[in-house]
Amino acid sequence: MARFITTSSSSPTLTTSTAATASSSSWSSNATSTATSISSHSRTSRKSRYTSSHLLNAFASPTSRSSLSLSSTSSNDLYRGFLTTLVILLRMSSVAYGITDRLIVQTTSGPVRGRAVTVQGREVHVFTGIPYAKPPVDDLRFRKPVPAEPWHGVLDATRLPATCVQERYEYFPGFSGEEIWNPNTNVSEDCLYMNIWAPAKARLRHGRGANGGEHSSKTDPDHLIHSATPQNTTNGLPILIWIYGGGFMTGSATLDIYNADIMSAVGNVIVASFQYRVGAFGFLHLSPVMPGFEEEAPGNVGLWDQALALRWLKENARAFGGNPEWMTLFGESAGSSSVNAQLVSPVTRGLVKRGMMQSGTMNAPWSHMTSEKAVEIGKALINDCNCNASLLPANPQSVMACMRAVDAKTISVQQWNSYSGILSFPSAPTIDGAFLPADPMTLMKTADMSGYDIMIGNVKDEGTYFLLYDFIDYFDKDEATSLPRDKYLEIMNNIFNKATQAEREAIIFQYTSWEGNPGYQNQQQIGRAVGDHFFTCPTNEYAQALAERGAQVHYYYFTHRTSTSLWGEWMGVLHGDEIEYFFGQPLNTSLQYRAVERELGKRMLNSVIEFAKTGNPAVDGEEWPNFSKEDPVYYVFSTDEKTEKLQRGPLAKRCSFWNDYLPKVRSWVGSECENNSAESAAVSIIYEKQQNLLKWRKIKIDIVKENDNLNTKIKFIMKNHYFYEFFLKKNEVKIFVFNNFS
Repeated sequence: MARFITTSSSSPTLTTSTAATASSSSWSSNATSTATSISSHSRTSRKSRYTSSHLLNAFASPTSRSSLSLSSTSSNDLYRGFLTTLVILLRMSSVAYGITDRLIVQTTSGPVRGRAVTVQGREVHVFTGIPYAKPPVDDLRFRKPVPAEPWHGVLDATRLPATCVQERYEYFPGFSGEEIWNPNTNVSEDCLYMNIWAPAKARLRHGRGANGGEHSSKTDPDHLIHSATPQNTTNGLPILIWIYGGGFMTGSATLDIYNADIMSAVGNVIVASFQYRVGAFGFLHLSPVMPGFEEEAPGNVGLWDQALALRWLKENARAFGGNPEWMTLFGESAGSSSVNAQLVSPVTRGLVKRGMMQSGTMNAPWSHMTSEKAVEIGKALINDCNCNASLLPANPQSVMACMRAVDAKTISVQQWNSYSGILSFPSAPTIDGAFLPADPMTLMKTADMSGYDIMIGNVKDEGTYFLLYDFIDYFDKDEATSLPRDKYLEIMNNIFNKATQAEREAIIFQYTSWEGNPGYQNQQQIGRAVGDHFFTCPTNEYAQALAERGAQVHYYYFTHRTSTSLWGEWMGVLHGDEIEYFFGQPLNTSLQYRAVERELGKRMLNSVIEFAKTGNPAVDGEEWPNFSKEDPVYYVFSTDEKTEKLQRGPLAKRCSFWNDYLPKVRSWVGSECENNSAESAAVSIIYEKQQNLLKWRKIKIDIVKENDNLNTKIKFIMKNHYFYEFFLKKNEVKIFVFNNFS
């Protein structure tokens, strides 16, 4: 249930739902709000104002004055004084109404009233908590979203909406570095709301009134909506639409770090964000085991939430002064993967053709799962909630009725029982045959991405944040850890437990430190392995695929460790560190950034704005070429003046290992390898027993023809030797075996 300001002759009534009980004060630090002064005027209803204007006319007309019985000069003076005071009060009231009216927008769902903030001398109108779907509660739990019912009163859109149901991270109680990612509003299933920032001047110039821009207050003095000149369909501001991350398990559009006051004001753009369901509430997938009742829990409803929000924004873009053909999606981590999904899904394909992906793509291991795995996880949750998954085939309705009767907190807690290791979340976009018809790379192979503009990238140390949380008994958030070799191997084998033994040995060799100070290097190398495997290298691979399919791709790499970071130095440039810079937070002078960081924040914000306007993020005459497999050029965001802005990669050698070499190792060991003759490649593998490499010598060359049983030969070599190399040639595989010469 939403909040409405009634328009009756009595004082208006404010009704509040659990979906929006938090104060918006947490988003007021960057701006001066005029909401307080406006709210006092909004207590007078539209009908009361109309009646007051007629009272003024009655006192001001000669006929009315002659009908009054005034017997003396003093009476006339009293009358004039009263009339003057009344005129002044009513004029002040009309000015106040004008301010209030400017903050009302007529949407396809009904009128909404926002608040005004002033940011760096520019006024921005902010609308928070606008419902775009019915509350997904009771029978709507686990189902696709249903559009919100239209309303008739003016909706109070001045307070932050609820956060969708999730658990808090409390590994480090009281630590602000962790707390900034936890919900800052009440948690509720009634959470499908959105927020919009619109520059005041542009909104009033391009926005429309109640009749699509044709309304005039002169012809209808009783209308609350501010009138605006009709605009040509080519007019309007760009719209940036933010999708938050959180591993599809947590996150909220209301977090302080996502406050778009500065972005909207400085960039002169409209910014929107919205809540979507996470965890089992957003991704419970059971349709394959419920024939005839697929809509009970189809899966991916969190993505369907996003799609409905995008369509609402497209329909209402002009009401806020935006251009519906000028929409750009941007997001980070799971939000970035969501941007990816919305761009390629047949459900939303073509709705938006410009996307910015920060540290997350659909081909990443954590970013999608098979239907079979999702069903398995769903059944486990049902049993953990005492609803008996074995009854699904025969009586799916009773099972789902049971699941809808379980309190939200129980589901929120029990779903984590299926967490299976670092970045193996129990909820993720599912290959369901509908929203995602096939796995991400298969979809990309046939997708026509011509006409799409993509900005994509990573931060320098993507893996350290997750390494700390999953191996908290080994590492400290503040100080670097000297990790013995046996512990290093234990952690690496744990992280990559789903890989084959040959793959794990290849990974361990690739990320073994051959330099001094191995203890601290072991910690760093594990962080690099996690970041490369789960983030940077999937992004690299997907960016190449996007370019091959016709998209204009611009790659960035963020390497600056912010001076405001609360995490240990060893963690470097953390996953998510770039967000505050893209949102322009360093331009907030009340925050303690260095001058070079403010300049970096300005440059990064300008890049986002320029990308939203033109599809190319280059600013100030700088060159930023398109990224491709043949020319993998990327732009470095850094405060170091010595750093080359344009480089190639990123991490070309390390990502070649993940994207090219490792799949070949998998095929060599997992098949007869008849087809491994197309190109040259090399993979070095080392076992746990480390020897002095100066004592190793190549003592045997074994050439295996393609007709030989290569699988058996490789297994024999790997079993009996510690260090060896495979060189794949056109018609043969050369195996170089190293033995201990001493």
